[in-house]
Amino acid sequence: MFEAMSKVDRQALGFTQVGREASIRLEEGPRRGYDAMLHIEGKTSRTVAFKSIGSGYEWIGEQESFRGPRKYKTVDGEFQESITLTYDTVAISGFPINELSVVYSGEDPALVWPRKLSLEAIRPTLARWGY
Repeated sequence: MFEAMSKVDRQALGFTQVGREASIRLEEGPRRGYDAMLHIEGKTSRTVAFKSIGSGYEWIGEQESFRGPRKYKTVDGEFQESITLTYDTVAISGFPINELSVVYSGEDPALVWPRKLSLEAIRPTLARWGY
């Protein structure tokens, strides 16, 4: 699966390298839209989806969440602010396919909805957060 990941320019999409300290769990499918998924917890949290092809796998999507330093409150409780990047080549997550989706959760007025965020727009924030 890591070989399939290496065939995609994930860095250009904003995804980070998987750290050596990361905890990795395999979810085997098939499920809706994918055959296997890695759940990776480390400095960031991510899921990576794969399609089975012959004796290997093809990377078909990834979602990575970056935790920020602040907490915010909603009617549902208190949460850590975050930025989540999602890219799917097939319909998996509900986001548009073949398009990087960037979602911020928190109270930073520069990042909150309805602003459509791009990778370029959030890079300075991710750098401030230590990513």
